[in-house]
Amino acid sequence: MGFLSRFRRSAKTLDDIGSIASEEDLTIVPENVNEAYEVKTSPISEHEVESEWESTEMIDSIHLDRDKKSQKLMERKQQSQKITKKASIEKRRLKLVPRPSQGLSIDIDHLVDKKSRRKISATPTFAKLMSELEITLLEADMGHAAVDEVLTAMRARLIGAPLPKKGDLERIIDSALIGALDSLLRVSYWDFDQTVQSLMKDEIPIVIMLVGVNGTGKTTTAAKISHRLVQEGLSVVLAAADTFRAGAIDQLNDHAERIGARCIRSQRGGDSAAVARDAIDSAVAKGDDVVIIDTAGRMQNKTNLMQELKKVHRVASPHIVLFVGDALAGNDAVEQAKTFQSFLNFDGAVLSKLDTDARGGAALSIAHATNKPIVLAGVGQGYDDLIDFEPSNFLTQLLSDDMDPMSFTIVARDQNE
Repeated sequence: MGFLSRFRRSAKTLDDIGSIASEEDLTIVPENVNEAYEVKTSPISEHEVESEWESTEMIDSIHLDRDKKSQKLMERKQQSQKITKKASIEKRRLKLVPRPSQGLSIDIDHLVDKKSRRKISATPTFAKLMSELEITLLEADMGHAAVDEVLTAMRARLIGAPLPKKGDLERIIDSALIGALDSLLRVSYWDFDQTVQSLMKDEIPIVIMLVGVNGTGKTTTAAKISHRLVQEGLSVVLAAADTFRAGAIDQLNDHAERIGARCIRSQRGGDSAAVARDAIDSAVAKGDDVVIIDTAGRMQNKTNLMQELKKVHRVASPHIVLFVGDALAGNDAVEQAKTFQSFLNFDGAVLSKLDTDARGGAALSIAHATNKPIVLAGVGQGYDDLIDFEPSNFLTQLLSDDMDPMSFTIVARDQNE
Protein backbone atom coordinates (compact mmCIF):
# COMPACT_ATOMS: atom_id res chain seq x y z
CA MET A 1 0.00 0.00 0.00
CA GLY A 2 1.25 3.45 -0.92
CA PHE A 3 0.92 6.71 0.96
CA LEU A 4 -2.10 7.72 -1.18
CA SER A 5 -4.08 4.56 -0.50
CA ARG A 6 -6.55 6.18 1.92
CA PHE A 7 -7.36 9.06 -0.39
CA ARG A 8 -7.78 6.79 -3.41
CA ARG A 9 -10.13 4.54 -1.47
CA SER A 10 -12.30 7.59 -0.80
CA ALA A 11 -12.27 8.48 -4.50
CA LYS A 12 -13.25 4.92 -5.45
CA THR A 13 -16.18 4.83 -3.04
CA LEU A 14 -18.04 7.74 -4.63
CA ASP A 15 -21.39 5.99 -5.08
CA ASP A 16 -22.94 8.82 -7.04
CA ILE A 17 -20.50 10.69 -9.25
CA GLY A 18 -23.24 13.21 -9.79
CA SER A 19 -22.57 14.37 -6.23
CA ILE A 20 -19.51 16.22 -7.50
CA ALA A 21 -21.21 17.59 -10.62
CA SER A 22 -23.39 20.51 -11.64
CA GLU A 23 -25.07 21.72 -14.83
CA GLU A 24 -22.92 24.44 -16.39
CA ASP A 25 -22.70 26.34 -19.64
CA LEU A 26 -20.55 24.66 -22.27
CA THR A 27 -18.44 27.77 -22.77
CA ILE A 28 -16.55 27.26 -19.51
CA VAL A 29 -15.16 23.87 -20.54
CA PRO A 30 -11.35 23.97 -20.27
CA GLU A 31 -9.54 23.74 -23.60
CA ASN A 32 -7.20 21.16 -22.16
CA VAL A 33 -7.97 19.51 -18.84
CA ASN A 34 -4.54 17.88 -18.93
CA GLU A 35 -2.76 21.24 -19.11
CA ALA A 36 -0.06 21.72 -16.49
CA TYR A 37 -0.83 23.85 -13.48
CA GLU A 38 2.05 26.13 -12.63
CA VAL A 39 2.90 26.16 -8.94
CA LYS A 40 3.69 29.59 -7.56
CA THR A 41 6.84 29.26 -5.53
CA SER A 42 8.18 31.86 -3.16
CA PRO A 43 11.88 31.89 -4.07
CA ILE A 44 14.32 33.52 -1.72
CA SER A 45 15.94 36.48 -3.44
CA GLU A 46 19.49 35.87 -4.56
CA HIS A 47 20.77 38.81 -2.53
CA GLU A 48 19.08 37.64 0.67
CA VAL A 49 22.01 35.48 1.69
CA GLU A 50 21.78 36.45 5.34
CA SER A 51 18.74 36.83 7.49
CA GLU A 52 18.12 40.45 8.41
CA TRP A 53 18.46 39.91 12.14
CA GLU A 54 21.66 37.86 11.87
CA SER A 55 23.43 39.74 9.07
CA THR A 56 26.92 41.13 9.47
CA GLU A 57 25.53 44.60 8.86
CA MET A 58 23.02 44.23 11.67
CA ILE A 59 25.69 43.04 14.08
CA ASP A 60 27.96 45.92 13.07
CA SER A 61 25.18 48.40 13.62
CA ILE A 62 24.93 47.45 17.29
CA HIS A 63 28.44 48.77 17.88
CA LEU A 64 28.05 52.02 15.94
CA ASP A 65 27.00 55.29 17.51
CA ARG A 66 23.59 56.34 16.28
CA ASP A 67 24.72 59.73 15.01
CA LYS A 68 24.05 60.80 11.44
CA LYS A 69 27.63 60.39 10.30
CA SER A 70 27.82 56.78 11.52
CA GLN A 71 24.47 56.06 9.96
CA LYS A 72 25.62 57.33 6.57
CA LEU A 73 28.86 55.36 6.76
CA MET A 74 26.99 52.20 7.64
CA GLU A 75 24.47 52.69 4.84
CA ARG A 76 27.26 53.15 2.29
CA LYS A 77 28.96 50.00 3.58
CA GLN A 78 25.74 48.01 3.35
CA GLN A 79 25.07 49.17 -0.20
CA SER A 80 28.60 48.33 -1.31
CA GLN A 81 28.44 44.87 0.28
CA LYS A 82 25.06 44.13 -1.28
CA ILE A 83 26.26 45.06 -4.77
CA THR A 84 29.46 43.00 -4.44
CA LYS A 85 27.61 40.05 -2.89
CA LYS A 86 24.87 40.05 -5.52
CA ALA A 87 27.40 40.17 -8.36
CA SER A 88 29.40 37.31 -6.82
CA ILE A 89 26.30 35.15 -6.34
CA GLU A 90 25.06 35.86 -9.86
CA LYS A 91 28.45 34.93 -11.32
CA ARG A 92 28.48 31.64 -9.40
CA ARG A 93 24.87 30.87 -10.31
CA LEU A 94 25.60 31.32 -14.00
CA LYS A 95 28.30 28.62 -13.71
CA LEU A 96 25.73 25.96 -12.80
CA VAL A 97 25.25 23.83 -15.91
CA PRO A 98 21.50 23.36 -16.58
CA ARG A 99 20.17 19.82 -16.86
CA PRO A 100 16.88 19.06 -18.60
CA SER A 101 14.54 17.16 -16.30
CA GLN A 102 11.52 14.98 -16.91
CA GLY A 103 8.04 15.24 -15.48
CA LEU A 104 5.22 12.74 -15.10
CA SER A 105 1.63 12.84 -16.28
CA ILE A 106 -1.38 10.70 -17.20
CA ASP A 107 -3.01 11.46 -20.52
CA ILE A 108 -6.78 11.77 -20.09
CA ASP A 109 -7.84 13.83 -23.10
CA HIS A 110 -9.38 10.77 -24.78
CA LEU A 111 -11.53 10.13 -21.68
CA VAL A 112 -13.16 13.52 -21.50
CA ASP A 113 -16.49 14.13 -23.21
CA LYS A 114 -16.14 17.84 -23.87
CA LYS A 115 -19.73 18.04 -25.06
CA SER A 116 -21.11 17.00 -21.69
CA ARG A 117 -23.09 19.67 -19.86
CA ARG A 118 -22.26 18.07 -16.52
CA LYS A 119 -19.15 19.55 -14.97
CA ILE A 120 -17.15 18.70 -11.85
CA SER A 121 -18.15 21.28 -9.29
CA ALA A 122 -17.16 22.37 -5.77
CA THR A 123 -19.96 20.44 -4.09
CA PRO A 124 -19.82 19.28 -0.43
CA THR A 125 -18.78 15.83 -1.66
CA PHE A 126 -15.91 17.35 -3.67
CA ALA A 127 -14.85 19.42 -0.64
CA LYS A 128 -14.84 16.28 1.51
CA LEU A 129 -12.64 14.54 -1.06
CA MET A 130 -10.15 17.44 -1.01
CA SER A 131 -10.17 17.39 2.79
CA GLU A 132 -9.28 13.69 2.69
CA LEU A 133 -6.41 14.48 0.31
CA GLU A 134 -5.15 17.24 2.62
CA ILE A 135 -5.05 14.85 5.59
CA THR A 136 -3.24 12.25 3.48
CA LEU A 137 -0.56 14.71 2.38
CA LEU A 138 -0.04 16.10 5.86
CA GLU A 139 0.31 12.56 7.21
CA ALA A 140 3.01 12.07 4.57
CA ASP A 141 4.81 14.92 6.38
CA MET A 142 4.70 17.33 3.48
CA GLY A 143 5.21 21.02 4.18
CA HIS A 144 2.02 23.03 4.71
CA ALA A 145 2.78 25.41 1.84
CA ALA A 146 3.33 22.47 -0.52
CA VAL A 147 0.05 20.87 0.59
CA ASP A 148 -1.80 24.12 -0.07
CA GLU A 149 -0.30 24.29 -3.56
CA VAL A 150 -1.36 20.72 -4.34
CA LEU A 151 -4.94 21.40 -3.24
CA THR A 152 -5.05 24.64 -5.25
CA ALA A 153 -3.73 22.81 -8.30
CA MET A 154 -6.25 19.99 -7.88
CA ARG A 155 -9.17 22.42 -7.70
CA ALA A 156 -7.87 24.34 -10.72
CA ARG A 157 -7.57 21.14 -12.76
CA LEU A 158 -10.86 19.50 -11.74
CA ILE A 159 -13.49 22.16 -11.10
CA GLY A 160 -15.23 22.99 -14.35
CA ALA A 161 -13.91 19.92 -16.17
CA PRO A 162 -16.53 17.77 -17.96
CA LEU A 163 -17.75 14.93 -15.78
CA PRO A 164 -16.55 11.58 -17.16
CA LYS A 165 -18.15 8.18 -16.89
CA LYS A 166 -18.04 6.63 -13.44
CA GLY A 167 -15.31 4.19 -14.40
CA ASP A 168 -13.09 7.00 -15.67
CA LEU A 169 -13.42 9.40 -12.74
CA GLU A 170 -10.63 7.71 -10.79
CA ARG A 171 -8.24 8.17 -13.72
CA ILE A 172 -9.24 11.83 -14.04
CA ILE A 173 -8.45 12.38 -10.34
CA ASP A 174 -5.17 10.45 -10.62
CA SER A 175 -4.12 12.62 -13.55
CA ALA A 176 -4.86 15.82 -11.66
CA LEU A 177 -2.99 14.57 -8.60
CA ILE A 178 0.12 13.52 -10.53
CA GLY A 179 0.16 16.87 -12.29
CA ALA A 180 -0.11 18.72 -8.98
CA LEU A 181 2.68 16.70 -7.32
CA ASP A 182 4.86 17.02 -10.41
CA SER A 183 4.46 20.80 -10.31
CA LEU A 184 6.08 20.91 -6.87
CA LEU A 185 9.31 19.64 -8.41
CA ARG A 186 9.46 22.17 -11.24
CA VAL A 187 12.63 24.12 -10.51
CA SER A 188 15.81 24.77 -12.49
CA TYR A 189 17.85 21.57 -12.28
CA TRP A 190 21.59 21.56 -12.84
CA ASP A 191 24.07 18.78 -13.55
CA PHE A 192 26.52 18.14 -10.73
CA ASP A 193 29.31 16.49 -12.74
CA GLN A 194 29.14 18.91 -15.66
CA THR A 195 29.07 21.88 -13.29
CA VAL A 196 32.25 20.70 -11.57
CA GLN A 197 33.95 20.20 -14.94
CA SER A 198 32.79 23.61 -16.13
CA LEU A 199 34.07 25.36 -13.00
CA MET A 200 37.44 23.61 -13.33
CA LYS A 201 37.99 25.29 -16.69
CA ASP A 202 38.38 28.61 -14.87
CA GLU A 203 40.17 27.63 -11.67
CA ILE A 204 41.14 24.83 -9.33
CA PRO A 205 40.50 23.70 -6.73
CA ILE A 206 36.71 23.74 -6.85
CA VAL A 207 35.34 24.13 -3.33
CA ILE A 208 32.14 22.31 -2.35
CA MET A 209 30.64 23.00 1.06
CA LEU A 210 28.10 20.69 2.73
CA VAL A 211 25.72 22.10 5.36
CA GLY A 212 22.82 20.77 7.42
CA VAL A 213 21.75 19.81 10.91
CA ASN A 214 23.07 16.99 13.08
CA GLY A 215 22.59 13.43 11.91
CA THR A 216 21.51 14.03 8.30
CA GLY A 217 24.44 12.15 6.80
CA LYS A 218 26.77 14.99 5.76
CA THR A 219 29.97 13.05 6.46
CA THR A 220 28.77 10.00 4.54
CA THR A 221 27.55 12.23 1.72
CA ALA A 222 30.95 13.96 1.60
CA ALA A 223 32.58 10.54 1.23
CA LYS A 224 30.13 9.49 -1.51
CA ILE A 225 30.69 12.68 -3.50
CA SER A 226 34.46 12.28 -3.08
CA HIS A 227 34.29 8.69 -4.31
CA ARG A 228 32.24 9.80 -7.30
CA LEU A 229 34.78 12.46 -8.25
CA VAL A 230 37.80 10.18 -7.66
CA GLN A 231 36.19 7.60 -9.96
CA GLU A 232 36.04 10.33 -12.60
CA GLY A 233 39.80 10.81 -12.29
CA LEU A 234 39.80 13.91 -10.10
CA SER A 235 41.99 14.47 -7.04
CA VAL A 236 39.99 15.33 -3.93
CA VAL A 237 40.80 16.86 -0.57
CA LEU A 238 38.35 16.39 2.30
CA ALA A 239 38.24 19.11 4.96
CA ALA A 240 37.17 17.76 8.36
CA ALA A 241 35.60 21.03 9.48
CA ASP A 242 33.27 19.27 11.92
CA THR A 243 35.65 19.89 14.81
CA PHE A 244 32.98 19.48 17.48
CA ARG A 245 33.01 15.68 17.22
CA ALA A 246 36.27 13.76 17.35
CA GLY A 247 34.39 10.82 15.88
CA ALA A 248 33.47 12.84 12.80
CA ILE A 249 37.12 13.74 12.18
CA ASP A 250 38.23 10.10 12.43
CA GLN A 251 35.28 8.92 10.34
CA LEU A 252 36.07 11.31 7.50
CA ASN A 253 39.76 10.39 7.63
CA ASP A 254 38.87 6.69 7.37
CA HIS A 255 36.65 7.40 4.37
CA ALA A 256 39.44 9.37 2.71
CA GLU A 257 41.88 6.48 3.07
CA ARG A 258 39.38 4.03 1.56
CA ILE A 259 38.46 6.10 -1.47
CA GLY A 260 41.88 7.52 -2.29
CA ALA A 261 41.40 11.12 -1.17
CA ARG A 262 43.41 13.30 1.21
CA CYS A 263 41.97 14.55 4.50
CA ILE A 264 42.94 17.78 6.23
CA ARG A 265 41.97 17.81 9.90
CA SER A 266 42.71 19.31 13.29
CA GLN A 267 42.19 18.31 16.88
CA ARG A 268 38.70 18.28 18.36
CA GLY A 269 37.58 21.81 19.18
CA GLY A 270 39.74 23.42 16.50
CA ASP A 271 38.74 26.35 14.32
CA SER A 272 36.44 25.04 11.56
CA ALA A 273 37.17 27.99 9.27
CA ALA A 274 40.91 27.46 9.69
CA VAL A 275 40.57 23.78 8.73
CA ALA A 276 38.65 24.76 5.60
CA ARG A 277 41.28 27.36 4.70
CA ASP A 278 44.15 24.89 5.32
CA ALA A 279 42.47 22.33 3.06
CA ILE A 280 42.13 24.85 0.25
CA ASP A 281 45.74 26.04 0.66
CA SER A 282 46.94 22.43 0.63
CA ALA A 283 44.94 21.70 -2.52
CA VAL A 284 46.38 24.76 -4.23
CA ALA A 285 49.92 23.76 -3.27
CA LYS A 286 49.54 20.20 -4.52
CA GLY A 287 47.37 20.98 -7.55
CA ASP A 288 44.32 19.04 -6.38
CA ASP A 289 41.05 19.46 -8.27
CA VAL A 290 38.32 19.57 -5.62
CA VAL A 291 37.98 20.42 -1.93
CA ILE A 292 34.92 19.12 -0.08
CA ILE A 293 34.20 20.76 3.28
CA ASP A 294 32.31 18.62 5.80
CA THR A 295 30.87 21.06 8.33
CA ALA A 296 29.51 20.43 11.81
CA GLY A 297 25.80 19.81 12.15
CA ARG A 298 24.09 23.06 13.03
CA MET A 299 20.66 23.21 14.59
CA GLN A 300 18.96 25.95 12.63
CA ASN A 301 17.69 27.66 15.79
CA LYS A 302 21.19 28.06 17.29
CA THR A 303 22.19 31.46 15.96
CA ASN A 304 25.73 31.41 17.38
CA LEU A 305 26.47 28.13 15.61
CA MET A 306 24.92 29.40 12.39
CA GLN A 307 27.13 32.48 12.62
CA GLU A 308 30.18 30.24 12.88
CA LEU A 309 29.00 28.35 9.82
CA LYS A 310 28.78 31.63 7.94
CA LYS A 311 32.38 32.31 8.99
CA VAL A 312 33.45 29.05 7.31
CA HIS A 313 31.49 30.10 4.23
CA ARG A 314 33.10 33.53 4.21
CA VAL A 315 36.64 32.14 4.57
CA ALA A 316 36.24 29.27 2.09
CA SER A 317 34.21 31.14 -0.57
CA PRO A 318 32.80 27.85 -1.94
CA HIS A 319 31.81 27.48 -5.57
CA ILE A 320 28.96 25.13 -4.65
CA VAL A 321 26.97 24.91 -1.40
CA LEU A 322 24.82 21.82 -0.89
CA PHE A 323 22.24 21.39 1.86
CA VAL A 324 22.12 17.79 3.11
CA GLY A 325 18.73 16.72 4.43
CA ASP A 326 17.35 13.46 5.74
CA ALA A 327 14.47 12.27 3.54
CA LEU A 328 12.91 10.58 6.57
CA ALA A 329 12.72 13.90 8.46
CA GLY A 330 9.78 15.06 6.36
CA ASN A 331 8.57 18.56 7.15
CA ASP A 332 11.42 19.07 9.63
CA ALA A 333 13.87 18.77 6.72
CA VAL A 334 11.84 21.38 4.83
CA GLU A 335 12.00 23.87 7.70
CA GLN A 336 15.72 23.22 8.06
CA ALA A 337 16.27 23.85 4.35
CA LYS A 338 14.37 27.14 4.50
CA THR A 339 16.47 28.36 7.41
CA PHE A 340 19.79 27.37 5.86
CA GLN A 341 18.69 28.97 2.61
CA SER A 342 18.11 32.28 4.39
CA PHE A 343 21.61 32.15 5.89
CA LEU A 344 23.73 30.75 3.05
CA ASN A 345 21.62 30.67 -0.13
CA PHE A 346 22.65 27.13 -1.05
CA ASP A 347 22.69 25.95 -4.67
CA GLY A 348 20.91 22.64 -4.30
CA ALA A 349 20.00 19.85 -1.91
CA VAL A 350 21.19 16.31 -1.32
CA LEU A 351 18.63 13.98 0.24
CA SER A 352 20.01 11.04 2.18
CA LYS A 353 18.07 7.81 2.84
CA LEU A 354 15.71 8.45 -0.07
CA ASP A 355 15.53 4.70 -0.70
CA THR A 356 13.87 4.14 2.70
CA ASP A 357 11.31 6.96 2.41
CA ALA A 358 7.91 5.62 1.35
CA ARG A 359 6.05 8.92 1.82
CA GLY A 360 8.20 11.47 0.01
CA GLY A 361 7.22 14.45 2.17
CA ALA A 362 10.66 16.08 2.26
CA ALA A 363 11.46 15.44 -1.40
CA LEU A 364 8.12 16.83 -2.54
CA SER A 365 8.43 19.96 -0.42
CA ILE A 366 12.05 21.14 -0.34
CA ALA A 367 12.25 22.27 -3.95
CA HIS A 368 8.93 24.08 -3.62
CA ALA A 369 9.93 25.75 -0.34
CA THR A 370 13.39 26.95 -1.45
CA ASN A 371 13.09 27.10 -5.25
CA LYS A 372 16.31 25.06 -5.36
CA PRO A 373 16.61 21.59 -6.91
CA ILE A 374 17.36 18.30 -5.26
CA VAL A 375 20.61 17.56 -7.07
CA LEU A 376 21.72 14.23 -5.60
CA ALA A 377 20.07 11.49 -3.57
CA GLY A 378 21.50 8.84 -1.26
CA VAL A 379 19.94 5.45 -1.93
CA GLY A 380 22.05 3.07 0.13
CA GLN A 381 25.09 2.63 2.37
CA GLY A 382 27.73 2.05 -0.32
CA TYR A 383 29.95 4.70 -1.84
CA ASP A 384 28.26 4.15 -5.20
CA ASP A 385 24.79 4.68 -3.74
CA LEU A 386 24.56 8.34 -4.72
CA ILE A 387 22.46 9.14 -7.77
CA ASP A 388 21.32 12.18 -9.72
CA PHE A 389 17.82 13.09 -8.61
CA GLU A 390 15.30 12.77 -11.45
CA PRO A 391 11.74 13.97 -10.69
CA SER A 392 9.98 11.50 -12.98
CA ASN A 393 11.83 8.49 -11.54
CA PHE A 394 11.11 9.64 -8.00
CA LEU A 395 7.40 10.14 -8.65
CA THR A 396 7.12 6.81 -10.45
CA GLN A 397 8.63 4.93 -7.50
CA LEU A 398 6.58 6.93 -4.99
CA LEU A 399 3.24 6.38 -6.71
CA SER A 400 3.65 2.92 -8.25
CA ASP A 401 2.05 1.21 -5.22
CA ASP A 402 -1.09 3.32 -5.67
CA MET A 403 -1.32 3.66 -9.44
CA ASP A 404 -0.47 1.56 -12.44
CA PRO A 405 2.95 2.75 -13.70
CA MET A 406 1.94 1.66 -17.20
CA SER A 407 -0.47 4.60 -17.26
CA PHE A 408 2.31 7.14 -16.65
CA THR A 409 3.69 9.31 -19.42
CA ILE A 410 7.21 10.78 -19.16
CA VAL A 411 7.18 14.43 -20.20
CA ALA A 412 10.34 16.32 -21.20
CA ARG A 413 10.67 19.68 -19.52
CA ASP A 414 12.37 22.81 -20.72
CA GLN A 415 15.69 23.17 -18.86
CA ASN A 416 14.68 26.66 -17.78
CA GLU A 417 11.62 25.36 -15.91
